[in-house]
Amino acid sequence: MITGFRTLFDDNPFFTLTVLMALGISFGYLAKFVRLPKITGYITAGILVGEPVLGLVTKDITDGFSGISYIALGLMSFTIGAHIDFHKLKNSGKRVVSISAGEIAATFILVFAVFYFFILDNLFLSLLISSISVSTSPAAIVSVVKETKSKGLFVNTLMPVVAINNFTAIALFSLVLGSRSILTGTSLPVLSIVLSMIEELSLELIIGISCGLFIKYFAEKNTDSDKLILTSVLIAVFASTGLSKAFSLNNMLPNMIAGMTIINTSSYRKKILTVFEDIEYIIIIIFFTVAGTHLHVKSLAVTGYMALVYVLIRGGAKASGGTLGAYLYGSPRRIYQNIGVSLLPQAGVAIGLVTLAANVDGIEDIQRFLTTLVLATVTLNELIGPLATRYALGKCGEVNRNRPQLIEFISEEFINPHIKSRTKKEAIEEMVDFFIRSHKGSKKFREDILKSVMERENDMSTGIGKGIAIPHGIVRSGPIIWGALGLSKEGVEFDSLDGKPVHLIILIVTPREHKADMHLSVLSEISKMISNDEIKNKLFRCSSADQVCEILTEQEHKHFNYFLD
Repeated sequence: MITGFRTLFDDNPFFTLTVLMALGISFGYLAKFVRLPKITGYITAGILVGEPVLGLVTKDITDGFSGISYIALGLMSFTIGAHIDFHKLKNSGKRVVSISAGEIAATFILVFAVFYFFILDNLFLSLLISSISVSTSPAAIVSVVKETKSKGLFVNTLMPVVAINNFTAIALFSLVLGSRSILTGTSLPVLSIVLSMIEELSLELIIGISCGLFIKYFAEKNTDSDKLILTSVLIAVFASTGLSKAFSLNNMLPNMIAGMTIINTSSYRKKILTVFEDIEYIIIIIFFTVAGTHLHVKSLAVTGYMALVYVLIRGGAKASGGTLGAYLYGSPRRIYQNIGVSLLPQAGVAIGLVTLAANVDGIEDIQRFLTTLVLATVTLNELIGPLATRYALGKCGEVNRNRPQLIEFISEEFINPHIKSRTKKEAIEEMVDFFIRSHKGSKKFREDILKSVMERENDMSTGIGKGIAIPHGIVRSGPIIWGALGLSKEGVEFDSLDGKPVHLIILIVTPREHKADMHLSVLSEISKMISNDEIKNKLFRCSSADQVCEILTEQEHKHFNYFLD
């Protein structure tokens, strides 16, 4: 009977794709029903109909979907690259780098040491395995974050850590592959190897930046048309993937660079980065369901204890290294207690790196072993990892927080912890400039805000006393509310009602159409927050944006800032 069913799939890619999508969706909802991540359901569906169990969908059949898999990797890499926002990293960069350095170093060193000294005694292969072990599945992380509607300081830390993590994994893997002749003892000039690596990296940068600027140009020319923006994104991802294949490059890094280019250069970045969400959902289902058909349960027996050792060592290194890096930086408790365990998922990038190795001549035996090991470990990591990430998000209290809120600017990137100005006019200009940078506004927008704020200050000072000022301006259009927070250790002479210097400045920018119904509500909620002297004094003592964010987040959970939906 199974053989009869199998004939329905042979040479019938459309029927196969229909079955995979239907099963993926069904198992995804089933996983959600039993409180598992949907991605676990997608993989399980693939394992069920693939070679591991029923054998209805073989590798020969799913190889026909390799184009979809490459595009899926491209879109997911584009998304994760878009979390490298240089402005956000201005406040969080040291924390992100510390966490990344801790978990990358611990994972690479421990996995290499165990495999080289105790299992394989093969320098080149051990370095390849340890390079792959650094990677974390961006698709799994993005999928779990979106599915749980998570938002907050932890998510803002996790996403750039994953991006840096995968940049590093790709670079390390490429470095090891490029150094094969040295590591295996064959003669090849070191200079040739270095020049080849520089050439490869340069090509990836050129492709990524060019595709990102292409999207930026056409999207900003067609801001009123989601269809044209989506088309420009898809063309760029197709082009990046195609050019990468033509030059034998891994397509993940160029697409990450394209996403990074958009987030740091375009004023319409939010619209560009969300326009393909509807189709991304379908592509993710196909990618992980197809991946499930490739994950051989039998390969666990082939690699034996090595797969289990890899999962345990990598998991322990990720958890301990990430935690140590966060702790040494001085991250909030909920960050350093949970960041390491959230980095366990591994799939797309690891599979992509193995695919990259398949294009290298002369290492066929190593590549086959590597593929077997990675497929076996991905099976375990992708079933366990998303659960660990979801657990970490829940422990941090950020699940179901990605919803419209009354005060949206209680976020690390909108907090300036070091106001330098000492006079009222200079402080307002500094805060408006910070607001424009954090929201990537135009010069004209800056002038409109500054004019509105100063007109209000000329009528009456917004220094309300007790070290607090709430300057506010009215603009023609925009979201329901905008804002930024600033701290001054020395204090600002602000003509306050009590004559005392201001240490906390909360700049509010309200669109004219929302002035009546939202402006007073926001002021009321802020008043609730700052009426508590204990909270206010804690804020005054903060020296970093994440400390301010933690205090405000804790208070908004308890006392203020309600959701609008």
